[in-house]
Amino acid sequence: MKRLKSTLAIVLSIVCLLSLLAGCGGNKGSADTLVVAQTSDIISLDPHKTNDSFSSTAIVQIYDCLVDLDTEMNIVPGIATEWYQVDDTTWEFKLREGVKFHNGDELKASDVKFTFDRHIDPETAAPAAFMLSSLESVEIIDDYTVRFHTTEPCASLPYNLTHDDMAILSEKAVTEAGDAYGENPVGTGPFKFVSWTKNQEMVLERFDDYYQGPAALSKIVIRIIPESATAIAELKTGGVDIVLNLSSQYASQFSEGSGLVLEQFPVFTAVYLSFDMRQEPFDNVLVRQAINYAIDKESIIKMAYGGYAEELVGPLPPQVHGASQDLEGYTYDVEKAKELLTEAGYPDGFSTTLYVDTDEVNNKVATVIQSQLKEINIDVQLQVLEWGAFLEQTAQGLPMFLLSWTTVTADADNGMYALFHSSAQGSQGNRTFYANERVDELLDSARAEFDEEARLAMYAEASQIIVDDAAWASLVVKQYLVGMNDKVQGFVPMPTTFFDYYTVSKTE
Repeated sequence: MKRLKSTLAIVLSIVCLLSLLAGCGGNKGSADTLVVAQTSDIISLDPHKTNDSFSSTAIVQIYDCLVDLDTEMNIVPGIATEWYQVDDTTWEFKLREGVKFHNGDELKASDVKFTFDRHIDPETAAPAAFMLSSLESVEIIDDYTVRFHTTEPCASLPYNLTHDDMAILSEKAVTEAGDAYGENPVGTGPFKFVSWTKNQEMVLERFDDYYQGPAALSKIVIRIIPESATAIAELKTGGVDIVLNLSSQYASQFSEGSGLVLEQFPVFTAVYLSFDMRQEPFDNVLVRQAINYAIDKESIIKMAYGGYAEELVGPLPPQVHGASQDLEGYTYDVEKAKELLTEAGYPDGFSTTLYVDTDEVNNKVATVIQSQLKEINIDVQLQVLEWGAFLEQTAQGLPMFLLSWTTVTADADNGMYALFHSSAQGSQGNRTFYANERVDELLDSARAEFDEEARLAMYAEASQIIVDDAAWASLVVKQYLVGMNDKVQGFVPMPTTFFDYYTVSKTE
Protein backbone atom coordinates (compact mmCIF):
# COMPACT_ATOMS: atom_id res chain seq x y z
CA MET A 1 0.00 0.00 0.00
CA LYS A 2 2.85 2.39 -0.68
CA ARG A 3 1.68 6.00 -1.21
CA LEU A 4 3.90 6.76 -4.21
CA LYS A 5 4.54 10.47 -4.33
CA SER A 6 7.24 10.09 -6.94
CA THR A 7 6.01 8.86 -9.57
CA LEU A 8 -22.83 -9.96 -6.62
CA ALA A 9 -23.57 -8.17 -9.16
CA ILE A 10 -25.58 -4.91 -9.22
CA VAL A 11 -28.77 -4.31 -11.07
CA LEU A 12 -28.76 -0.86 -12.60
CA SER A 13 -31.84 1.16 -11.85
CA ILE A 14 -34.22 2.13 -14.62
CA VAL A 15 -33.22 5.75 -14.07
CA CYS A 16 -29.54 4.95 -14.69
CA LEU A 17 -30.32 2.94 -17.77
CA LEU A 18 -32.36 5.74 -19.26
CA SER A 19 -29.73 8.31 -18.43
CA LEU A 20 -26.73 6.23 -19.53
CA LEU A 21 -25.85 8.49 -22.43
CA ALA A 22 -25.78 11.42 -20.05
CA GLY A 23 -23.49 9.53 -17.66
CA CYS A 24 -25.17 7.72 -14.78
CA GLY A 25 -24.02 8.90 -11.38
CA GLY A 26 -23.92 12.24 -9.70
CA ASN A 27 -20.15 12.71 -9.89
CA LYS A 28 -19.78 13.27 -13.63
CA GLY A 29 -17.58 16.22 -14.41
CA SER A 30 -16.27 16.61 -10.84
CA ALA A 31 -12.53 17.23 -10.99
CA ASP A 32 -11.90 16.10 -7.42
CA THR A 33 -13.98 12.89 -7.40
CA LEU A 34 -12.71 9.63 -8.85
CA VAL A 35 -15.29 7.01 -9.83
CA VAL A 36 -13.88 3.49 -10.10
CA ALA A 37 -15.81 0.58 -11.61
CA GLN A 38 -15.28 -3.06 -10.67
CA THR A 39 -17.37 -6.13 -11.41
CA SER A 40 -18.07 -7.45 -7.89
CA ASP A 41 -18.76 -5.97 -4.49
CA ILE A 42 -16.46 -5.65 -1.51
CA ILE A 43 -16.79 -8.55 0.95
CA SER A 44 -15.68 -6.69 4.08
CA LEU A 45 -13.62 -3.67 5.12
CA ASP A 46 -12.13 -5.60 8.03
CA PRO A 47 -8.72 -6.74 6.75
CA HIS A 48 -8.88 -9.74 9.08
CA LYS A 49 -12.12 -11.00 7.56
CA THR A 50 -11.31 -11.15 3.87
CA ASN A 51 -8.47 -11.79 1.44
CA ASP A 52 -9.94 -10.93 -1.97
CA SER A 53 -9.04 -8.46 -4.68
CA PHE A 54 -12.40 -6.68 -4.80
CA SER A 55 -12.24 -5.76 -1.12
CA SER A 56 -8.64 -4.63 -1.57
CA THR A 57 -9.76 -1.83 -3.88
CA ALA A 58 -11.12 -0.01 -0.84
CA ILE A 59 -8.89 -1.44 1.88
CA VAL A 60 -5.67 -0.07 0.37
CA GLN A 61 -7.15 3.45 0.39
CA ILE A 62 -8.38 3.27 4.00
CA TYR A 63 -5.42 1.68 5.77
CA ASP A 64 -1.63 1.66 5.99
CA CYS A 65 0.78 -1.17 6.76
CA LEU A 66 4.03 -1.14 8.71
CA VAL A 67 5.99 -1.56 5.47
CA ASP A 68 5.12 -1.35 1.78
CA LEU A 69 6.31 -2.26 -1.70
CA ASP A 70 7.44 0.32 -4.24
CA THR A 71 7.04 -0.05 -8.01
CA GLU A 72 10.26 -2.10 -8.17
CA MET A 73 8.92 -4.46 -5.47
CA ASN A 74 11.41 -3.23 -2.89
CA ILE A 75 10.29 -3.12 0.73
CA VAL A 76 10.03 0.50 1.85
CA PRO A 77 8.82 2.35 4.96
CA GLY A 78 5.13 2.65 5.73
CA ILE A 79 3.93 3.25 9.27
CA ALA A 80 7.33 1.94 10.33
CA THR A 81 10.26 4.19 9.47
CA GLU A 82 12.89 1.52 10.05
CA TRP A 83 13.22 -2.12 11.06
CA TYR A 84 15.93 -4.62 11.73
CA GLN A 85 16.56 -8.10 13.12
CA VAL A 86 17.51 -8.22 16.76
CA ASP A 87 18.25 -11.95 16.39
CA ASP A 88 17.03 -14.86 14.25
CA THR A 89 13.55 -14.81 15.79
CA THR A 90 13.10 -11.15 16.71
CA TRP A 91 12.34 -8.13 14.50
CA GLU A 92 12.10 -4.57 15.79
CA PHE A 93 10.04 -1.84 14.12
CA LYS A 94 10.21 1.89 14.80
CA LEU A 95 6.89 3.67 14.23
CA ARG A 96 6.26 7.15 12.88
CA GLU A 97 5.13 9.65 15.46
CA GLY A 98 1.99 11.70 14.89
CA VAL A 99 0.19 9.25 12.56
CA LYS A 100 -3.56 9.81 13.03
CA PHE A 101 -6.43 7.38 12.69
CA HIS A 102 -9.57 8.64 11.00
CA ASN A 103 -11.19 9.00 14.44
CA GLY A 104 -8.49 11.51 15.44
CA ASP A 105 -6.52 9.19 17.74
CA GLU A 106 -2.77 8.86 17.32
CA LEU A 107 -1.49 5.45 16.23
CA LYS A 108 0.60 3.88 18.99
CA ALA A 109 2.49 0.65 19.52
CA SER A 110 -0.53 -0.67 21.44
CA ASP A 111 -2.57 -0.53 18.21
CA VAL A 112 0.10 -2.54 16.38
CA LYS A 113 0.13 -5.16 19.11
CA PHE A 114 -3.67 -5.29 19.15
CA THR A 115 -3.76 -5.67 15.34
CA PHE A 116 -1.47 -8.68 15.23
CA ASP A 117 -2.79 -10.30 18.39
CA ARG A 118 -6.22 -10.19 16.80
CA HIS A 119 -4.89 -11.43 13.45
CA ILE A 120 -3.31 -14.59 14.85
CA ASP A 121 -6.13 -15.32 17.31
CA PRO A 122 -7.82 -18.54 16.08
CA GLU A 123 -11.21 -17.06 16.97
CA THR A 124 -10.64 -14.31 14.39
CA ALA A 125 -10.21 -16.97 11.68
CA ALA A 126 -8.34 -14.51 9.46
CA PRO A 127 -8.00 -15.86 5.89
CA ALA A 128 -4.45 -14.49 5.70
CA ALA A 129 -3.35 -15.88 9.07
CA PHE A 130 -1.10 -18.39 7.27
CA MET A 131 1.37 -15.57 6.62
CA LEU A 132 1.83 -15.13 10.37
CA SER A 133 1.92 -18.79 11.37
CA SER A 134 5.32 -18.39 13.02
CA LEU A 135 4.41 -15.17 14.88
CA GLU A 136 4.44 -15.89 18.61
CA SER A 137 3.88 -12.43 20.06
CA VAL A 138 4.27 -8.67 19.61
CA GLU A 139 6.05 -6.84 22.40
CA ILE A 140 5.64 -3.12 23.14
CA ILE A 141 9.01 -1.50 23.85
CA ASP A 142 7.62 2.04 24.03
CA ASP A 143 4.83 4.02 22.34
CA TYR A 144 6.68 3.98 19.01
CA THR A 145 8.63 0.72 19.10
CA VAL A 146 7.45 -2.88 18.80
CA ARG A 147 9.20 -6.22 18.57
CA PHE A 148 7.86 -9.22 16.69
CA HIS A 149 8.84 -12.55 18.24
CA THR A 150 8.60 -15.63 16.01
CA THR A 151 8.81 -19.29 16.93
CA GLU A 152 11.48 -19.83 14.27
CA PRO A 153 13.46 -17.71 11.80
CA CYS A 154 11.09 -16.09 9.30
CA ALA A 155 12.75 -14.67 6.19
CA SER A 156 9.40 -13.86 4.60
CA LEU A 157 8.06 -11.70 7.46
CA PRO A 158 8.89 -8.26 5.99
CA TYR A 159 7.36 -9.24 2.63
CA ASN A 160 4.26 -10.62 4.31
CA LEU A 161 3.78 -7.42 6.30
CA THR A 162 3.24 -5.52 3.03
CA HIS A 163 -0.02 -7.40 2.42
CA ASP A 164 -3.16 -5.29 2.81
CA ASP A 165 -4.51 -7.78 5.34
CA MET A 166 -1.67 -6.65 7.63
CA ALA A 167 -3.08 -3.10 7.80
CA ILE A 168 -2.84 -1.47 11.23
CA LEU A 169 -6.16 -1.19 13.05
CA SER A 170 -7.37 1.14 15.77
CA GLU A 171 -7.90 -0.88 18.93
CA LYS A 172 -10.51 1.61 20.12
CA ALA A 173 -12.48 1.56 16.84
CA VAL A 174 -12.51 -2.23 16.55
CA THR A 175 -13.54 -2.68 20.17
CA GLU A 176 -16.33 -0.12 19.93
CA ALA A 177 -17.74 -1.48 16.64
CA GLY A 178 -17.53 -5.15 17.58
CA ASP A 179 -18.98 -7.47 14.93
CA ALA A 180 -20.00 -4.45 12.84
CA TYR A 181 -16.42 -3.26 12.32
CA GLY A 182 -16.28 -4.60 8.75
CA GLU A 183 -18.85 -1.97 7.81
CA ASN A 184 -17.39 0.78 10.02
CA PRO A 185 -13.65 0.80 9.34
CA VAL A 186 -11.15 3.22 10.85
CA GLY A 187 -7.69 3.36 9.33
CA THR A 188 -4.83 5.80 8.89
CA GLY A 189 -4.91 5.92 5.07
CA PRO A 190 -5.47 8.93 2.79
CA PHE A 191 -9.21 8.20 2.43
CA LYS A 192 -11.81 7.43 5.07
CA PHE A 193 -15.04 5.48 4.85
CA VAL A 194 -18.33 7.35 4.30
CA SER A 195 -21.00 4.95 3.06
CA TRP A 196 -21.65 1.58 1.47
CA THR A 197 -24.73 0.69 -0.54
CA LYS A 198 -24.14 -2.99 -1.04
CA ASN A 199 -23.94 -4.27 -4.61
CA GLN A 200 -24.07 -0.69 -5.81
CA GLU A 201 -21.37 1.66 -4.55
CA MET A 202 -19.02 2.63 -1.76
CA VAL A 203 -17.98 6.22 -1.01
CA LEU A 204 -14.68 7.28 0.54
CA GLU A 205 -13.57 10.84 1.26
CA ARG A 206 -10.22 12.50 1.72
CA PHE A 207 -8.63 12.34 5.17
CA ASP A 208 -7.10 15.78 5.62
CA ASP A 209 -4.87 14.69 8.51
CA TYR A 210 -3.12 11.97 6.52
CA TYR A 211 0.50 11.83 7.64
CA GLN A 212 1.91 12.36 4.13
CA GLY A 213 -0.46 15.26 3.47
CA PRO A 214 -3.95 15.40 1.95
CA ALA A 215 -4.64 13.56 -1.32
CA ALA A 216 -5.46 15.56 -4.44
CA LEU A 217 -8.88 13.92 -4.73
CA SER A 218 -11.63 14.80 -2.29
CA LYS A 219 -13.67 11.65 -2.88
CA ILE A 220 -13.51 8.13 -4.32
CA VAL A 221 -16.64 6.30 -5.41
CA ILE A 222 -16.32 2.56 -6.07
CA ARG A 223 -19.20 1.42 -8.26
CA ILE A 224 -20.16 -2.20 -8.83
CA ILE A 225 -20.87 -2.73 -12.53
CA PRO A 226 -20.85 -6.43 -13.49
CA GLU A 227 -21.24 -5.89 -17.23
CA SER A 228 -18.12 -4.62 -18.99
CA ALA A 229 -20.16 -3.14 -21.82
CA THR A 230 -22.05 -0.98 -19.33
CA ALA A 231 -18.84 0.08 -17.61
CA ILE A 232 -17.25 1.07 -20.93
CA ALA A 233 -20.34 3.03 -21.94
CA GLU A 234 -20.17 4.92 -18.66
CA LEU A 235 -16.44 5.50 -19.11
CA LYS A 236 -17.13 7.12 -22.47
CA THR A 237 -19.85 9.38 -21.09
CA GLY A 238 -18.10 10.32 -17.85
CA GLY A 239 -20.12 8.22 -15.42
CA VAL A 240 -16.93 6.47 -14.33
CA ASP A 241 -13.26 7.43 -14.56
CA ILE A 242 -11.52 4.06 -14.22
CA VAL A 243 -12.59 0.52 -15.14
CA LEU A 244 -10.55 -2.14 -13.35
CA ASN A 245 -9.64 -5.52 -14.83
CA LEU A 246 -11.03 -4.64 -18.24
CA SER A 247 -11.90 -7.45 -20.65
CA SER A 248 -9.55 -7.51 -23.65
CA GLN A 249 -12.45 -7.51 -26.10
CA TYR A 250 -12.87 -3.79 -25.39
CA ALA A 251 -9.21 -2.86 -25.91
CA SER A 252 -9.85 -1.72 -29.50
CA GLN A 253 -12.12 1.05 -28.23
CA PHE A 254 -9.14 2.86 -26.70
CA SER A 255 -7.91 4.40 -29.91
CA GLU A 256 -6.04 7.67 -30.26
CA GLY A 257 -8.41 10.60 -30.01
CA SER A 258 -11.08 8.58 -28.21
CA GLY A 259 -10.53 10.45 -24.94
CA LEU A 260 -9.79 7.08 -23.32
CA VAL A 261 -6.50 5.61 -22.08
CA LEU A 262 -5.67 1.91 -21.80
CA GLU A 263 -3.07 0.85 -19.23
CA GLN A 264 -1.69 -2.64 -19.91
CA PHE A 265 0.85 -4.30 -17.61
CA PRO A 266 1.85 -7.75 -16.30
CA VAL A 267 0.61 -8.75 -12.87
CA PHE A 268 1.43 -11.47 -10.36
CA THR A 269 -1.89 -13.22 -11.04
CA ALA A 270 -1.97 -16.95 -11.71
CA VAL A 271 -5.21 -18.26 -13.24
CA TYR A 272 -5.83 -21.93 -12.61
CA LEU A 273 -8.37 -24.75 -12.85
CA SER A 274 -8.69 -26.34 -9.47
CA PHE A 275 -10.14 -29.50 -7.96
CA ASP A 276 -11.29 -30.67 -4.56
CA MET A 277 -8.81 -33.51 -4.22
CA ARG A 278 -10.96 -35.19 -1.55
CA GLN A 279 -13.74 -35.89 -4.05
CA GLU A 280 -13.86 -38.61 -6.69
CA PRO A 281 -12.59 -38.70 -9.37
CA PHE A 282 -10.26 -35.80 -8.53
CA ASP A 283 -8.65 -37.78 -5.72
CA ASN A 284 -6.91 -39.74 -8.51
CA VAL A 285 -3.69 -38.11 -9.70
CA LEU A 286 -4.06 -39.73 -13.13
CA VAL A 287 -7.39 -37.95 -13.65
CA ARG A 288 -5.86 -34.62 -12.69
CA GLN A 289 -2.90 -35.21 -14.98
CA ALA A 290 -5.24 -36.17 -17.82
CA ILE A 291 -7.09 -32.88 -17.44
CA ASN A 292 -3.79 -31.01 -17.54
CA TYR A 293 -2.85 -32.70 -20.82
CA ALA A 294 -6.32 -32.00 -22.28
CA ILE A 295 -6.12 -28.22 -21.88
CA ASP A 296 -4.88 -26.12 -24.78
CA LYS A 297 -3.64 -22.94 -23.11
CA GLU A 298 -2.93 -21.20 -26.41
CA SER A 299 -6.61 -21.44 -27.32
CA ILE A 300 -7.60 -20.05 -23.93
CA ILE A 301 -5.24 -17.10 -24.37
CA LYS A 302 -6.61 -16.39 -27.84
CA MET A 303 -10.32 -16.98 -27.25
CA ALA A 304 -10.75 -15.67 -23.70
CA TYR A 305 -7.95 -13.14 -23.26
CA GLY A 306 -7.56 -11.81 -26.79
CA GLY A 307 -3.84 -12.47 -26.52
CA TYR A 308 -3.40 -10.45 -23.30
CA ALA A 309 -1.96 -13.35 -21.28
CA GLU A 310 0.87 -15.86 -21.30
CA GLU A 311 1.02 -19.55 -20.47
CA LEU A 312 1.55 -20.52 -16.84
CA VAL A 313 3.64 -23.64 -16.24
CA GLY A 314 3.79 -23.95 -12.46
CA PRO A 315 2.20 -22.48 -9.35
CA LEU A 316 3.80 -19.02 -9.60
CA PRO A 317 3.92 -16.30 -12.24
CA PRO A 318 7.51 -16.19 -13.52
CA GLN A 319 8.10 -12.62 -12.27
CA VAL A 320 7.44 -13.54 -8.62
CA HIS A 321 10.51 -13.83 -6.41
CA GLY A 322 11.08 -17.55 -5.90
CA ALA A 323 9.41 -18.76 -9.09
CA SER A 324 11.33 -21.56 -10.80
CA GLN A 325 12.09 -21.00 -14.48
CA ASP A 326 12.95 -24.66 -15.16
CA LEU A 327 9.75 -26.58 -14.43
CA GLU A 328 8.63 -29.49 -16.56
CA GLY A 329 4.94 -28.91 -17.17
CA TYR A 330 2.22 -30.44 -19.32
CA THR A 331 2.02 -30.20 -23.09
CA TYR A 332 -1.31 -30.22 -24.93
CA ASP A 333 -1.77 -33.92 -25.75
CA VAL A 334 -5.32 -35.24 -26.08
CA GLU A 335 -4.24 -38.83 -26.74
CA LYS A 336 -2.05 -38.86 -23.63
CA ALA A 337 -4.99 -37.49 -21.66
CA LYS A 338 -7.26 -40.30 -22.88
CA GLU A 339 -4.64 -42.91 -22.00
CA LEU A 340 -4.36 -41.57 -18.47
CA LEU A 341 -8.15 -41.53 -18.02
CA THR A 342 -8.32 -45.15 -19.14
CA GLU A 343 -5.50 -46.08 -16.75
CA ALA A 344 -7.36 -44.29 -13.97
CA GLY A 345 -10.46 -46.43 -14.61
CA TYR A 346 -12.49 -43.91 -16.61
CA PRO A 347 -12.22 -45.12 -20.24
CA ASP A 348 -15.61 -43.57 -21.03
CA GLY A 349 -14.94 -40.37 -19.10
CA PHE A 350 -17.29 -38.95 -16.47
CA SER A 351 -19.55 -36.01 -15.72
CA THR A 352 -18.78 -33.13 -13.36
CA THR A 353 -19.57 -29.48 -12.64
CA LEU A 354 -17.19 -26.56 -13.13
CA TYR A 355 -17.96 -23.59 -10.88
CA VAL A 356 -17.04 -20.05 -11.86
CA ASP A 357 -17.79 -16.54 -10.59
CA THR A 358 -19.65 -13.89 -12.60
CA ASP A 359 -16.57 -12.36 -14.27
CA GLU A 360 -17.04 -12.28 -18.05
CA VAL A 361 -13.51 -13.40 -18.91
CA ASN A 362 -13.59 -16.23 -16.39
CA ASN A 363 -16.82 -17.43 -17.95
CA LYS A 364 -15.15 -17.44 -21.36
CA VAL A 365 -12.26 -19.46 -19.96
CA ALA A 366 -14.70 -21.92 -18.41
CA THR A 367 -16.53 -22.33 -21.71
CA VAL A 368 -13.27 -23.07 -23.57
CA ILE A 369 -12.28 -25.63 -20.92
CA GLN A 370 -15.74 -27.21 -21.12
CA SER A 371 -15.23 -27.70 -24.86
CA GLN A 372 -11.70 -29.04 -24.49
CA LEU A 373 -12.57 -31.57 -21.79
CA LYS A 374 -15.39 -32.86 -23.94
CA GLU A 375 -12.67 -34.14 -26.30
CA ILE A 376 -11.64 -36.64 -23.63
CA ASN A 377 -15.25 -37.55 -22.74
CA ILE A 378 -15.51 -35.42 -19.61
CA ASP A 379 -18.97 -33.86 -19.66
CA VAL A 380 -18.74 -30.52 -17.85
CA GLN A 381 -21.72 -28.50 -16.68
CA LEU A 382 -21.04 -24.86 -15.84
CA GLN A 383 -22.38 -23.27 -12.66
CA VAL A 384 -22.05 -19.51 -12.06
CA LEU A 385 -21.98 -18.10 -8.52
CA GLU A 386 -21.75 -14.51 -7.33
CA TRP A 387 -18.38 -13.65 -5.82
CA GLY A 388 -19.19 -13.92 -2.11
CA ALA A 389 -20.98 -17.26 -2.50
CA PHE A 390 -18.21 -18.52 -4.78
CA LEU A 391 -15.53 -17.84 -2.16
CA GLU A 392 -17.61 -19.36 0.60
CA GLN A 393 -18.42 -22.54 -1.29
CA THR A 394 -14.93 -23.15 -2.68
CA ALA A 395 -13.62 -22.87 0.88
CA GLN A 396 -15.97 -25.70 1.82
CA GLY A 397 -15.19 -27.78 -1.26
CA LEU A 398 -16.44 -27.85 -4.86
CA PRO A 399 -15.48 -30.59 -7.32
CA MET A 400 -13.91 -28.30 -9.94
CA PHE A 401 -13.66 -24.54 -10.13
CA LEU A 402 -11.84 -21.69 -11.87
CA LEU A 403 -9.94 -19.26 -9.70
CA SER A 404 -6.90 -16.98 -9.62
CA TRP A 405 -4.37 -15.89 -7.02
CA THR A 406 -2.32 -12.73 -7.01
CA THR A 407 0.96 -12.95 -5.11
CA VAL A 408 0.57 -9.48 -3.70
CA THR A 409 3.76 -9.57 -1.61
CA ALA A 410 5.85 -10.41 -4.73
CA ASP A 411 7.37 -13.31 -2.76
CA ALA A 412 6.87 -17.06 -3.21
CA ASP A 413 5.80 -17.61 0.39
CA ASN A 414 2.53 -15.77 -0.23
CA GLY A 415 1.99 -17.49 -3.58
CA MET A 416 2.65 -21.04 -2.38
CA TYR A 417 2.11 -21.46 1.35
CA ALA A 418 -1.54 -20.47 1.26
CA LEU A 419 -2.34 -22.55 -1.78
CA PHE A 420 -0.44 -25.77 -1.11
CA HIS A 421 0.45 -26.13 2.57
CA SER A 422 -1.85 -28.61 4.30
CA SER A 423 -2.34 -26.25 7.26
CA ALA A 424 -3.94 -23.63 4.97
CA GLN A 425 -6.77 -25.78 3.62
CA GLY A 426 -10.07 -24.00 3.06
CA SER A 427 -10.60 -20.26 3.27
CA GLN A 428 -6.91 -19.43 3.74
CA GLY A 429 -6.24 -20.44 0.13
CA ASN A 430 -5.73 -24.20 -0.21
CA ARG A 431 -9.17 -24.83 -1.68
CA THR A 432 -7.91 -27.96 -3.44
CA PHE A 433 -7.34 -29.51 0.01
CA TYR A 434 -3.93 -30.59 -1.24
CA ALA A 435 -1.61 -32.30 1.23
CA ASN A 436 1.93 -33.48 0.57
CA GLU A 437 4.35 -33.96 3.47
CA ARG A 438 7.41 -33.13 1.41
CA VAL A 439 5.82 -29.92 0.10
CA ASP A 440 4.87 -28.93 3.65
CA GLU A 441 8.45 -29.53 4.76
CA LEU A 442 9.90 -27.49 1.90
CA LEU A 443 7.51 -24.57 2.38
CA ASP A 444 8.15 -24.49 6.12
CA SER A 445 11.91 -24.61 5.56
CA ALA A 446 11.89 -21.96 2.83
CA ARG A 447 9.92 -19.60 5.06
CA ALA A 448 12.65 -19.83 7.70
CA GLU A 449 15.66 -19.85 5.35
CA PHE A 450 17.75 -16.67 5.02
CA ASP A 451 20.25 -18.17 2.56
CA GLU A 452 18.80 -16.99 -0.75
CA GLU A 453 20.19 -19.79 -2.92
CA ALA A 454 18.95 -22.48 -0.57
CA ARG A 455 15.55 -20.83 -0.27
CA LEU A 456 15.08 -20.67 -4.05
CA ALA A 457 16.09 -24.33 -4.39
CA MET A 458 13.40 -25.29 -1.89
CA TYR A 459 10.71 -23.43 -3.81
CA ALA A 460 11.90 -25.00 -7.08
CA GLU A 461 11.64 -28.52 -5.65
CA ALA A 462 8.23 -27.84 -4.12
CA SER A 463 6.96 -26.36 -7.39
CA GLN A 464 7.96 -29.42 -9.41
CA ILE A 465 6.28 -31.77 -6.93
CA ILE A 466 3.10 -29.69 -7.12
CA VAL A 467 3.18 -29.83 -10.92
CA ASP A 468 3.78 -33.60 -10.91
CA ASP A 469 0.92 -34.08 -8.43
CA ALA A 470 -1.30 -32.01 -10.75
CA ALA A 471 -2.58 -30.18 -7.68
CA TRP A 472 -4.30 -27.91 -10.16
CA ALA A 473 -4.14 -27.12 -13.86
CA SER A 474 -2.00 -24.00 -14.30
CA LEU A 475 -3.56 -21.90 -17.06
CA VAL A 476 -2.26 -18.37 -17.66
CA VAL A 477 -0.60 -15.32 -16.20
CA LYS A 478 -2.77 -12.32 -16.94
CA GLN A 479 -1.95 -9.03 -18.50
CA TYR A 480 -4.01 -6.57 -16.47
CA LEU A 481 -5.98 -3.94 -18.36
CA VAL A 482 -7.23 -0.71 -16.82
CA GLY A 483 -9.44 1.61 -18.84
CA MET A 484 -9.39 5.32 -17.93
CA ASN A 485 -10.60 8.60 -19.31
CA ASP A 486 -7.76 10.93 -20.25
CA LYS A 487 -8.55 13.32 -17.39
CA VAL A 488 -7.08 10.85 -14.90
CA GLN A 489 -3.48 11.65 -13.98
CA GLY A 490 -1.00 9.90 -11.71
CA PHE A 491 -2.32 6.34 -11.86
CA VAL A 492 0.53 3.97 -10.93
CA PRO A 493 0.32 0.42 -12.36
CA MET A 494 1.31 -2.23 -9.80
CA PRO A 495 1.83 -5.94 -10.56
CA THR A 496 0.27 -6.67 -7.16
CA THR A 497 -3.02 -5.09 -8.42
CA PHE A 498 -3.01 -2.90 -5.28
CA PHE A 499 -3.73 0.48 -6.84
CA ASP A 500 -3.15 3.46 -4.61
CA TYR A 501 -5.26 6.50 -5.53
CA TYR A 502 -3.32 8.84 -3.24
CA THR A 503 -1.23 9.85 -6.25
CA VAL A 504 -4.19 10.29 -8.60
CA SER A 505 -5.71 13.58 -9.72
CA LYS A 506 -8.10 14.70 -12.45
CA THR A 507 -7.83 17.57 -14.89
CA GLU A 508 -10.82 19.75 -15.73
